[in-house]
Amino acid sequence: MKTSSLKRWAQSLGFLAAYLAFLWLAQPMINSALHLCPMRGDGVQGADALPAFARKYHMSCEQCHYAFPVLNAYGRQFKMNGYVRTPGSDEGVLQSQDKELWTEKLFPWAAIIRSRPFDDGKGGVANQGSQMGGTASPNTNGFKIQAINDVDMFVAGGDAARQVSFFGEMDANAPGGFSPSLGDIRLGYHPSLYFNAVAMRRGFFADDPYQTIVSNESPTIANRATDLLFKDQGSISGNQMVSTPQTLEIYGQYFLPHNQDSFSAPSFLYYSGAVYKNADSGTQASAPTDGAVRLAWDDTGNTGLMLGTFGTYGHEGPMTSSTIGLQVASPYTELTQFVRGGFDALWEGAGFAARAAFVYSHDEDPAVRGAVATDRAAYAELAYDYTRNNNSYPFLMPLVRENWYTTFNGAQQFNYLTFQLAHYFAANLKAFVEYSLDTKRAYQGGSLAAQGSDGTFQPLGDRLTAQVEVGF
Repeated sequence: MKTSSLKRWAQSLGFLAAYLAFLWLAQPMINSALHLCPMRGDGVQGADALPAFARKYHMSCEQCHYAFPVLNAYGRQFKMNGYVRTPGSDEGVLQSQDKELWTEKLFPWAAIIRSRPFDDGKGGVANQGSQMGGTASPNTNGFKIQAINDVDMFVAGGDAARQVSFFGEMDANAPGGFSPSLGDIRLGYHPSLYFNAVAMRRGFFADDPYQTIVSNESPTIANRATDLLFKDQGSISGNQMVSTPQTLEIYGQYFLPHNQDSFSAPSFLYYSGAVYKNADSGTQASAPTDGAVRLAWDDTGNTGLMLGTFGTYGHEGPMTSSTIGLQVASPYTELTQFVRGGFDALWEGAGFAARAAFVYSHDEDPAVRGAVATDRAAYAELAYDYTRNNNSYPFLMPLVRENWYTTFNGAQQFNYLTFQLAHYFAANLKAFVEYSLDTKRAYQGGSLAAQGSDGTFQPLGDRLTAQVEVGF
């Protein structure tokens, strides 16, 4: 290893050691002032991922979150209810005298600000939007300091009207020059636990309450391999598991028979189905071309276990030579076909939270000879919630994730590991160090393998990042 590389990594490790020492020593000094969420000027307690809900219900931050932004069983049910604690309740509602009109008593705003004081990344394929690119853009150009990296502002509530929920997001980040852009939008109708209807500008899998399938609301910067971010890496259809399409969804719960004398919570089946139109197609106002389904057996209130399956099928396009590396006649307007399917699991207990998912992916265009791609992706992650000083939010939370996926009909196989150590100063104020590293690149030939300008295969690239997040 070159001397410059050794010096660079020594500096990185020195920073990491100093940062961890700071996290360990800072807590005793500020713990007495931050037993709960920070206080706003009006005396109402703030919260974590969406503080608007805590202001409305006067809940503690950890009521809905294992550790923000990860939901616990209570938080998942809160979301399924349509962002209310009890369906049909007028808690936190401002009503007209005749009781016919009601809305949120408090304006349901919230914000999250992220600072990235240390970000050191390098590597080729990450520059093409690969899994390790992570949130708020990849870093492949070495050391960066971003005092403010990302600002997200939300409005969200469960009582826009009787049985109506809403969610809206505005995002501004450093890679985009802090130009505000509209993020997810969600409008739901919730007449019962068995049936809910949602119209949204949001991905079907990103909206899933179990947060196991894709990287949306994952606590890490690095993405999970199951996102299937295959653009410029062999995807024929260009369909991604994480996107922002126009979506119409229905979902509900069916509670299984339960012994009323038992102290355990009842298990239930969660179902969800949707039709959607890919946001990248340029024709969002046309008829939907894609569909998705989701089924989960949920016993997290008893054994802590959830087992699920999911799938999506549709047509995207048109295919171009740049998406797959093949020579395609131009113009080419026929839609390509895709199918995605898989299994996922969640287990919570004894301070641990384990998540895993597997995705099968198949793209093809029957009109183009050889335009077929079958690939797979999987991840498994484990986090541990270590608390102390009688706090109910974590003091330290280590997380490790193993990722694996293939591209170009399995011609390329990738593995990468992600490690994170997070410290929560309060339930809505955390800092973490995260390290992702490329552990395997197995190329089995093929003319479509991603190459650099010098003809060599490009690595995913390692990345070491420190980040601070606060929600209020």
